[in-house]
Amino acid sequence: MGDTRKRLFEMMNKVAKMPLDEIDWKGEFSDVSKTCVNIEELKEYLNDRIANRELKPHLRRREPLDKPHIHLSAVPFDDGGEIDIETFITDITKMPNEILGKNEKIKKSEDNNSIGFNVGVPALRGLVYDIENKRFYYVNTCPGAGSCATICYAKRGNYIQYPGPFVNRTRVLNLLLNYPEKFERILAREIEIKLLKNEEKTVNLRWNDSGDFFANKFFEIASRITKTLLESGYNLKSYAYTKMGDLVNIGDSNITMNFSDDANKKEREKVDADVIKGSKIVPPKLFDDLFVKDKRGTYMVNNLGKMMFKDENGLSKLKDRVSDTYGVNIETLLTYDELLETPKGEKNQHNVIIMPKGDGDVSAQREDVKTTFLLFH
Repeated sequence: MGDTRKRLFEMMNKVAKMPLDEIDWKGEFSDVSKTCVNIEELKEYLNDRIANRELKPHLRRREPLDKPHIHLSAVPFDDGGEIDIETFITDITKMPNEILGKNEKIKKSEDNNSIGFNVGVPALRGLVYDIENKRFYYVNTCPGAGSCATICYAKRGNYIQYPGPFVNRTRVLNLLLNYPEKFERILAREIEIKLLKNEEKTVNLRWNDSGDFFANKFFEIASRITKTLLESGYNLKSYAYTKMGDLVNIGDSNITMNFSDDANKKEREKVDADVIKGSKIVPPKLFDDLFVKDKRGTYMVNNLGKMMFKDENGLSKLKDRVSDTYGVNIETLLTYDELLETPKGEKNQHNVIIMPKGDGDVSAQREDVKTTFLLFH
C-alpha cells in the first residue's frame, strides 16, 4: 500500500506544461466536421436562445440540432448587460475539473467487484475556441448520428438541466482539440489514479457517454491509453458506443465496441449487422402497454428500483415482441438481471433487453452479448 500511495502522489505532481499551439485542422484533426463562427454570430445565437427562454413554454422553439447546446446559466454578462465574451472564452477553455465522469447507468453497473467511469464530450455539436487563432467553431461531435439526433439521451435530463455538465464537457472538448497530447497524458493519469485507488476491483471505462469518436485522433488516444494501461497489468475493461462504421470494422482487441443501430445510413452500410456487437433503440409502441404507470403516465418501480409488469405474462410478451420484430431467437433473449446471473459465454451468444429504468450497462461491456435492446425512455 505504501508503494501505491507513493506512486499516486508522484503521478499527481507530474503534470507537465505543453507549448501553446493552434488546433491542427489540416493535420491530426483534418477529419473533424466543423463550422467557423465569428463572435457576433455566437452572440446572436446566445441572445436568441435567451429570448426564447423568456417565452411561454408552448411558444418556445426547439434548440437547433446544428448548433451546440449552451447552458444559458453559464453565459457571463458585463455590467452593461452584454455578453462578456472574454470571460466566456476563459471559462470554456479552463482545465476541466475531471475528464472522467460517472453517469446513472454506470452507477447501476457497479457491484462489489467492479466500479465504472465514463468519458464524454458534448452531444451532437460542441463549442470550441481555437486559442491560438482566436476563432470559435461549432464542432460536429456525432458525425455518424442518424435518427438518434432527435431523441438523443445526452440532450435531455441531467445532461442539460444543470450548467455543470455543459461546462465540463465543453472544457474536455477544448482540451482535446487545442492540446491533444496534454489531454492524453492527463486522461491516462486520471484513469491510472482510479485504478490504483480500486486495486481490488475491475474498472469499467465507457467511452462516448455522450458524443462519439468524432476524430480518428480521439479514437487513437482511447486505444493507446487502454493498451498502455493493460500492458502495465491493470484490471481495466474498456468499452465504447459508436456510430462510426469504419472504427467498428477496424476494431480494437482492447476496446469492446458497440455499434449503435440508429446511426445514419452511410455508417450503417459500412458494417455487417449479422457479425458486429451493437445496440438498438426499441420504440415505446412495442412495450409501453406492458408496464405499471402512475397517474401521470410515469413508469413505476419497486423498492429495488426495477420496473413492474402489469401481469405475470408481461415479460414473455415483451420477449415475444422483441423476437418477432427484430428476428432474434427468443432463446437468446435475456433481461438485464438474467444476464447478471448468467456466466460469461461465447462471443455474440446472448441478446439483452434493457428496461427504461433500473438497469445498468453490463451488456455493453460483455463480449458474449450480441445486441443490446434499449427500451426507449
